[in-house]
Amino acid sequence: MKNFIFSALALCVGMAASAQLVNVESVSKISLPQGVYVNVPTISPDGSFVVVSDLENTTLKSIDLATGSSKLLTDNGSGHGVKISDDGRTVVFRQRTVGKNHLTKTGLLSVDRVSGKTTEIVKPSRNLNAGFTVANGTVTAVEKGRAKTKSINGAKATAAPVVSINYGHLDVTVDGKTTTIDPQGRGSYLWPALSPDGTKIVYWLAGAGCFVCNLDGSNPVKLGVLRATTWIDNNTLVGMHDIDDGSFIISSELIATDLRGTRQTLTGSDVIALNPSVSADGKTLVFSTPDGELYMVKLSK
Repeated sequence: MKNFIFSALALCVGMAASAQLVNVESVSKISLPQGVYVNVPTISPDGSFVVVSDLENTTLKSIDLATGSSKLLTDNGSGHGVKISDDGRTVVFRQRTVGKNHLTKTGLLSVDRVSGKTTEIVKPSRNLNAGFTVANGTVTAVEKGRAKTKSINGAKATAAPVVSINYGHLDVTVDGKTTTIDPQGRGSYLWPALSPDGTKIVYWLAGAGCFVCNLDGSNPVKLGVLRATTWIDNNTLVGMHDIDDGSFIISSELIATDLRGTRQTLTGSDVIALNPSVSADGKTLVFSTPDGELYMVKLSK
């Protein structure tokens, strides 16, 4: 893999004026195969590969971060909300279908990275909440407010907590029961993500910004302007601070924050950094650019 390392100056842009929450060891551009462009990346739990969608968000590929080689997973799948099993073998994704009555439905499928076998998890539906999780060998999805579980490793299915969006509401499903929490009341909630220890939720509220709250919606804390925010660990998050001209994103930096709102800029102004995804150990971060490029950031504490 040929990496292009940013200059030390670029890495440190904005850091001097902010606290050091994590150490940025390197930022490198992944050399992709010819004709491969990245829209939304999702990094594997161990940080060895990334599942990416194409610019049209209809095809999913697996990219090996050590070699840059790619493998087609499906030619009909969305990159938004992709989940990867703990062992890295199974990728779970949404698939949109249009029926004879021209109604769009969303189903949930899994693909085995080794065999290429695709399995239906939830049949196409107009009632599948925008949120699911993969944990302990089980996929947990929410349809009409009810948890649906399916084992992907042959063991007994065990439901895990799910945070999801349902017509703009922020829902939490625990032990099969779904509750609408809407911490700030009725609004348009986006990008919910559960902390690794399952006790807190980060989310975006349109017109208000990024917040973190407890699992029951209590104690919302504002973190400012950070979109598509995800967790580095239980106390540190990373999101994008992007600026657009009404039509296109003209700048976007990735910013780390702790639960008190202390911020640290991770990327320089010479790249438009979008859609961050972090490995389970918090040591590898990937992001895409509007041109379909893929970057990897190595982090340490």
